[in-house]
Amino acid sequence: MDPDIKKPEHDQMIQWIDANVEDILMVVFGAAARPKDVRTRWEPVVRQTSGGGGIIGFVDLLARISQQRIVFEAKTTIDSLGVLFRQVRMYQEGYIDGLPIYEMPIVVVCPDDTHAEKIREQRLHFFKYDPTMKFAVGGV
Repeated sequence: MDPDIKKPEHDQMIQWIDANVEDILMVVFGAAARPKDVRTRWEPVVRQTSGGGGIIGFVDLLARISQQRIVFEAKTTIDSLGVLFRQVRMYQEGYIDGLPIYEMPIVVVCPDDTHAEKIREQRLHFFKYDPTMKFAVGGV
């Protein structure tokens, strides 16, 4: 159980990610153009098999652009990299909507970027949460 899920700040982070998802995707992936028709879903279920199976957990937010899916994992703090990596690796063994998570980029969002490089070294993406951040009109 992720202790962040009970924190109001966690919900605020998810709302902010959801409201700014196109801009965040542009920054994280260095896109030249603003993604269109991005759909998001909060707390989608991670299943053990492509056909369903038991529940492994819930990712915080799933963004979908055409056939591409991007997983967002929001953390109000990162007290332990080991715990974060175990959680993410467990999700990568699972499936959302029958599709393997290991094929989906995962973006960790946190207000503290102390561990950003280590997270990136583990082939994950990182984005620093800053609710005062202003994105350019029409995209970054």
